Amino acid sequence: MLALAFCAATQARSAEPITVTVSKIKDLNLRIYGFVETDYIADTTQGFTEEQDNYLVPTRQAFNGTVNYAGQHDRDMMSIRNSRLGFEFNLPKTAAGLQAQGVIELDLLGNNAPNTTPGSGPGTQSEANFFNNPVVRVRHAYVDLTYHEWNAKIGQTWSLLGWQPYYFPGETAVLPTPGMLYRRFVQARVMNTLSFLDAYTLESAADAAKPAEMNSGLPEFHAGLRVASTKTKGASISGAGTSMVGLSAAVSGALIPVRTSLGDADGGAVAVDWFVPIIPSSDGHNRSNNLVWAGEAMSGSGVGGLEYAALASGVPAVAAATAGGIPGAGTAVDSGIAGVNNGGTLSLIRYRVFRTHLQYSLPGGKWAVSTGYAQVEGRNIGDFGIYAAKASTPALLAPKIQYGYASLFYDPLSWLRFAGEFSQTRDTYANGYDRFAFNNRVQLSAFFLF
Repeated sequence: MLALAFCAATQARSAEPITVTVSKIKDLNLRIYGFVETDYIADTTQGFTEEQDNYLVPTRQAFNGTVNYAGQHDRDMMSIRNSRLGFEFNLPKTAAGLQAQGVIELDLLGNNAPNTTPGSGPGTQSEANFFNNPVVRVRHAYVDLTYHEWNAKIGQTWSLLGWQPYYFPGETAVLPTPGMLYRRFVQARVMNTLSFLDAYTLESAADAAKPAEMNSGLPEFHAGLRVASTKTKGASISGAGTSMVGLSAAVSGALIPVRTSLGDADGGAVAVDWFVPIIPSSDGHNRSNNLVWAGEAMSGSGVGGLEYAALASGVPAVAAATAGGIPGAGTAVDSGIAGVNNGGTLSLIRYRVFRTHLQYSLPGGKWAVSTGYAQVEGRNIGDFGIYAAKASTPALLAPKIQYGYASLFYDPLSWLRFAGEFSQTRDTYANGYDRFAFNNRVQLSAFFLF
């Protein structure tokens, strides 16, 4: 099958998709897609890998005032781990109007360390194995069914909170970056799309998704509404991706049940997103001379480390058993969702997050520039100070994360992209010897798109 795809590729124009007929299922076609990405990344501290996520910047001094080596020294990385390979299986629409699609998409950003028990800490691996022998990871694996105005997705794909991926920032960076709703998980989603005024759609959706904490005995729930133009569109460019997104506004929410022996809590979140083509595409497809503005605002609890990758603000994770004077909860809860408060009971971590970006695709469509800002505020981080100080390694709490970036993209050919980015992260700490910690990052990337 791959040999057939290669032969077809040598005869097809680069802009044309390549499909392979799969004979086992009648009329099933396979589209192979993806990209090869090579990144050079230079940081001024030693706290991140390719994915910065919402990890905290190492301070220059440790909790007790001693020198923190990681906060005072640089780190360089060269990596291909964000390269991607996807398989999209398509069946033609039936006479009754049903369309079916199956998708499985992989990358190389998997965790190399042994981690056989959910809720336990990962082991360690050599640097050589981490970068030179990366582990394949599933990004998406789902079936997509469409019947007239109804659509259902069953399997692992983007979270509905934030209507991902419509409103992702225009960055070179390996996503996610700070303050960005970004999560894929197993779910069963139903969506309805209605057209009106001959140029707009109203999308309504709801799902039941993988539990935030499996011992809660309940799934996570999402729902959302989105209004979008089918004619007024602008280019959204991020990493290797380019998509045309319509003028739109969206609202979405999540319900996050958590159940432990230290107390029960129902977390929740509401997110508002927007995408405005200030200078729209001339025909909905051409990205030349496109200027877009997009953003996202979220307020909620229990979403850290769940819908925001690695966001915990230094609050120690909830453990199943009592250790080091910190009460156990009978079940482990992933970092960032909740913590043991100063009264020795369980509290969800509350966050307020805002981000926005501008992106301009220059005339000709080969060059694009973007800039953006994000801010994350932990609204109750002080409630966890007593047990954060009792941790085996006393935790530094950071109630605020600020992040800004500028990116440049250049596509000399339809299948080749070069990109660069400068970003700065500033964390504000509530305890310890350093109030602020900074990391400056430079990233240079090359992409072969197929």
